[in-house]
Amino acid sequence: MNRQPSIGFRQLFDHETWTFTYLLWDLDTREGVIIDPVREYFDRDLCLVGELGVHMVYALDTHVHADHITSLGMLREKFGLQTAVGEPSRVPCADIMLNDGDKLCFGKHTITALSTPGHTDSCTSFKVENMVFTGDTLFIRGCGRTDFQQGDPVILYQSITQKLYTLPDETLVYPGHDYNGKSVSTIIEEKQHNPRIPDTQTEADFAELMNSLNLPKPKRIDEAVPANMGCGFSADQGHLTEEVFGVDDLQKILNSLTDDEVVVDCRTRAEYEAGHIPGAINIPMGKELDHLGELGDYRKIYLYCQSGRRSQSVYTSLLSKGLDSMVCLRSSGLDEWKKCGYNLEIYQNNQL
Repeated sequence: MNRQPSIGFRQLFDHETWTFTYLLWDLDTREGVIIDPVREYFDRDLCLVGELGVHMVYALDTHVHADHITSLGMLREKFGLQTAVGEPSRVPCADIMLNDGDKLCFGKHTITALSTPGHTDSCTSFKVENMVFTGDTLFIRGCGRTDFQQGDPVILYQSITQKLYTLPDETLVYPGHDYNGKSVSTIIEEKQHNPRIPDTQTEADFAELMNSLNLPKPKRIDEAVPANMGCGFSADQGHLTEEVFGVDDLQKILNSLTDDEVVVDCRTRAEYEAGHIPGAINIPMGKELDHLGELGDYRKIYLYCQSGRRSQSVYTSLLSKGLDSMVCLRSSGLDEWKKCGYNLEIYQNNQL
């Protein structure tokens, strides 16, 4: 199974949700794209991109995920890249809405969007050279479920048999998940050996099989879908605190904070160590619930990040657990702090 030698490639894995993330880049121009990034692994992906010297230009989601939260918005904030999803998803924060056959380029390589609905109505697979990234449409020896998010077994059958199975037999199949220790397949393997949908399967039998699965509801669907409609941030951001509080306000009170008040930097550890508001502690977005007990001891919590979006997401997360003693620096953050010429503090082991 050989990939194009001029493409850099990494397959990454989230063991909690069995989710694959893919990083691809042009070995000459270093332009890169990431597919299905997971918010909790933002630091991992950030570190790898830096180590490999990749210049990120796109972040793609194959669909609006129900089992994990994307980091599309965080990656856009960090790298200034463009985010892209399938047009039927109607994700309002995405930069690009992809229709069937649309193309994106990184270096001399082309990503072709293949509309493959059925698991959800917005599922999009991505063809790059001799590889296809199938999200939750086609798994290795399986396929995505069809019982939520406008799923439909007949449409999924058509997407697989009429779109994916018509690709060259040697095309490498990289799925969105795997639950059995596999990492890659080929189109011919799936046509011959996929027990749910071999190329001899009829549409009616496939629909009957899928409708009989009776699978449990995804554990995080009520949290993940709204967040993913916001590119990984809260869908209601911008309406999180009634108290309007900006960097000027924080600067005025910074030196008079009491022991029961705390400033929390919601960025990654690496960003925090490079420079933060003096006295702030670091709790990266996605880790806030691990510190719910400690934060509950404070009378007032001031949240900030780089631009205001991650801190708003943390605000929503903590508020859902009953913590309401927070102020979020809305529509501002460290970018605004630096514009105002306020001092930064370099890392001093202030992480909870």
